[in-house]
Amino acid sequence: MKKIIFVIFICLFQLCSIGSMMGQAQPQPSKTEKKPVFIRDRFMFDFHHSFWMNAPKRISPQKFNPGFTVSGMWDFLLPNKAPISFGLGVGFSYYTHFSNAMLKKDGSGIMQYYVIPENIDFSESKVTYNNINIPFEVRYRHHSGFKVSLGMRLGLTTGISYRYKGLDPLGTGARMNYKSYEVYNKAKFNYDIYARTGWKALGVYFCYQVTKIFDANKGPQIYPMTVGITVNFF
Repeated sequence: MKKIIFVIFICLFQLCSIGSMMGQAQPQPSKTEKKPVFIRDRFMFDFHHSFWMNAPKRISPQKFNPGFTVSGMWDFLLPNKAPISFGLGVGFSYYTHFSNAMLKKDGSGIMQYYVIPENIDFSESKVTYNNINIPFEVRYRHHSGFKVSLGMRLGLTTGISYRYKGLDPLGTGARMNYKSYEVYNKAKFNYDIYARTGWKALGVYFCYQVTKIFDANKGPQIYPMTVGITVNFF
C-alpha cells in the first residue's frame, strides 16, 4: 500500500511540474490583455467528512468520519481566453467510517457488520477505504476569482481494512488492538460524481459515489457521500 501511495505522489509531482513549465513557456500577455490566472487548480487537496449511505440501520456511525482526496490535474484552456476549461489528471481518495460495529466475514463468505455489545468497552472500530482514480471535470472561472467545477472520477479500489481497539467482544476480558486486511468481496472499480465551488484558493466540495464498495450480495451495499473543503495550491 505504501508503494502505491508513493507512486501516486510521484505521478502528481511530475504532472504538476510539467504544467508549471508549460505555463512559464507561454508568452506574457500585453498590457491590454487580461491578467493571467495564477491558480489554475492543478494540484488540489480535498479534506472531507464521509456519510456512508445505505449502511445497516442497526449500527451507529461516529459524528465525524474524516478523509481526503488529492488530485494533480492539467488545466486545458479553451481558445480566446474563454472562462470555461477542462481538467484531467490522476488522484487518490481515502475514506474512514467509525461505528459501533465490527466488519467480518460470516460462515458463507459474505462481509457483515456485527454490532459490538453495549457492555464492551472499546475506543476504536473503524473501516478504511481507498482508491486511485482518474478525474475529469468542466471548470468555469469568473475574472473576480469565483469558480465552479463539475466532475466525474473512475477509480480502482486499492484497499479496504478494519481496525479495532478495545476489549474482546466475546467477553473474555482480553484487550485487543489489531488491524485486519482480510476484507473480501470488495468491488474492483468505482465511479463517482463531484462538484466544487469557491473563490481563488479555497472552496467547498461535494462528492457522491455511484457504485457500492462491495460486490452485490457479498457485503453491505454501502457507498460514501462526502462534503468538505478544497485547497488549491496552484
